[in-house]
Amino acid sequence: MTDNRLIRKILIATDGSELAARAARFAAEIAECTGAEVTILNAAEVSGLTEFVTYSIEAGKKLSQQQRETGEDIVERTRKPFLDTCVPTHTKVIEGYAAEVILSEAEDGKYDLIVMGSRGAGMGLIRRVVFGLGSVAERVVGNAPCPVLVVRGED
Repeated sequence: MTDNRLIRKILIATDGSELAARAARFAAEIAECTGAEVTILNAAEVSGLTEFVTYSIEAGKKLSQQQRETGEDIVERTRKPFLDTCVPTHTKVIEGYAAEVILSEAEDGKYDLIVMGSRGAGMGLIRRVVFGLGSVAERVVGNAPCPVLVVRGED
C-alpha cells in the first residue's frame, strides 16, 4: 500500500520569536490534519556578528554550551502546540546561518513543507539596509526544494 499523502514531513524553522510560535501553531494544525511528522529546527549563529560574516567566517566553529542550551530552549518552547497532540515531533539545533541551515535540512531530510514566520527576532530595518541582506524567509522561499508556508503577524 502506497502513501499518497502530499505532506508527510514538515520542517518548522524557529528563532524563538512570537511569530515563529504562531507559525508552529499553524504547522500543528496542518500536521494533525495530514498525519505528518514534524521537525522543529533552530539555526544557532556562532557569534553576534552579522549573518553574512557568521556564515562565511565562523562556520567552522562549534556552538558553546550556552548557545546549545539557548537553541534547545527555543525548540522546546516551539514544541508546546504539539504536546497535546499525537503528532510525532523531533527537534534539532544546528549551527550556521539560518537560511542555509533551513535549506540544507529541508533538502537532506526530504521534507514536504517548510513552515516559518515572515520575519525573525531582531531583524530590523537598519540591519537590512546597512548589510544589504534580505530576510531569511525570502531566501528560503526563493531556494526551497519544497513548498514554504510563511506565516505573517497579526496586524
